[in-house]
Amino acid sequence: MFSFLLLVVIYAAFISLGLPDSMLGAAWPMMFSDFGVPVSYAGIISITCSLGTTLASLIYAKVNEKLSTWSITVVSIACTALALIAFSLIHSFPVLIAAALVLGAGAGAVDAGLNNYVALHYKARAMNFLHAFWGIGTLVGPFLLSYFFANGMSWRNGYMTIGSMQSVICILVLLSHRLWVKAGESSITQNSEKPKTEKNTSSLSEAIHQKGAVLAMLGFLSYCAMEQSSILWAPTFLVSIKGFSESSAAAAAGLLFWGITAGRIVSGLIAYRMPGKLMIRISQASILIGILLVILVPERFAGYTMFFLGFGFGPIYPTMLHQTPEFFGREYSARIMGLEMSSAYIGSALLPAVFGILGRNISMNFFPPYILIILLINIFAIEAKMRRAIGKR
Repeated sequence: MFSFLLLVVIYAAFISLGLPDSMLGAAWPMMFSDFGVPVSYAGIISITCSLGTTLASLIYAKVNEKLSTWSITVVSIACTALALIAFSLIHSFPVLIAAALVLGAGAGAVDAGLNNYVALHYKARAMNFLHAFWGIGTLVGPFLLSYFFANGMSWRNGYMTIGSMQSVICILVLLSHRLWVKAGESSITQNSEKPKTEKNTSSLSEAIHQKGAVLAMLGFLSYCAMEQSSILWAPTFLVSIKGFSESSAAAAAGLLFWGITAGRIVSGLIAYRMPGKLMIRISQASILIGILLVILVPERFAGYTMFFLGFGFGPIYPTMLHQTPEFFGREYSARIMGLEMSSAYIGSALLPAVFGILGRNISMNFFPPYILIILLINIFAIEAKMRRAIGKR
C-alpha cells in the first residue's frame, strides 16, 4: 500500500518535471523579441539548462550517499519553482541565463533520482507510466500559452502560472516523507533498501568501461537531441515555413506532447507483453513515418503531424532507462544511469543549438532532414548496445 502511494507521489513529481520542458519552444516566438535577441538564442538557454542538468545528474549518485531521494527531490523541485517564477519577472537576458542554470540543475536531480529509484524498485510498466506523467506535465504549457496569446496576454503569465503549479507539487512531495520511510527508504540514505552483499556504488571510470556503456550514452544523447530539437524548433518551423500564427504553432506544439504522452501510456499498457527492444524499434519506425509526414502533408495539416511524431518519441526514453539495470546490473545502475542522463542532457543542449544556427543561416526547412539524421544515429547506437551490453538479459 505504501509502495503504491509513494508511486503516486513520484508520478506527481514527474508532472513537475514536465511542466517547464514544453514552455520555451512554445513561448520563444514571442520571448526573443521581448528580450531583443536573435531567434537562435533559444539554443543558449537550452545549453544552459542542460549544463545544469548534466552537472546534477553526474553528482547525483555521490549526493545520494548522504541524502535521501526524498530530500533531493524536495529541494530540486523548489529550485525549479523559483526559477520558473524568476523567468516570468526577468527582463535581462544574462539574468535569464542564470535562472535557466538553476532550472536545469533542479530538473536534473529529480530526473536522475526518480528514474533510478523506479528502475530498481518497480516493473517496466511503472517506468513507462512515470514518463507518461512527465508528458502530462508537458501538455499544460503549450495550451496554456496558446490561451494566453489568443487573449492578448504575455508569455510571462504562462511562466508565473507554471511556477505556481510547481510550488504546489513541491509541497505535496515535502509532506510525503513518511511514505518514503514506510516504503523502505531510510530518512538519511538508501543503503538500507539494498542487499548487504551488494556493492552499492561504483566509480564513474568503472561504469563507463562496462561493455555497451558508451553506446548506451550515445543512444540517450541522440534520442534527446531528436526530442528536444523538435520541442524547441517545431513551433518556429511551423511559423516561418508553414505560415502558422504564434497561437496556432503553440497549439501544434501541444499536439507533439500529446503524442509523447499517448505513446508512453500505450507502451505502459503493453510493456509486460512486448520486449523492450521491439518496443524501441517500432517507435523508431513511427518517428521515421512522422518525419515523412511533416515533409509531405499540406500546410494546413502540418500541425497534426506533430502528434504522430511525438507518439513515436514516447516509448523510447523510459524503455531505455528501465533496461539499464537489466543490461548493466544493480551494481552499476545508478552510475550508468547518471552517465546516460548526462549524455541525454548534452544532446538536448548541443544539437538543438546547432540547428538554431543552421535554421538562422540556411533555412528552417532543414528541420525534418536534421531530425532524420539524428534518428539514424539513434538506431545505430541502440542496436549496437543491445549486441554488446552485459548483465541480465
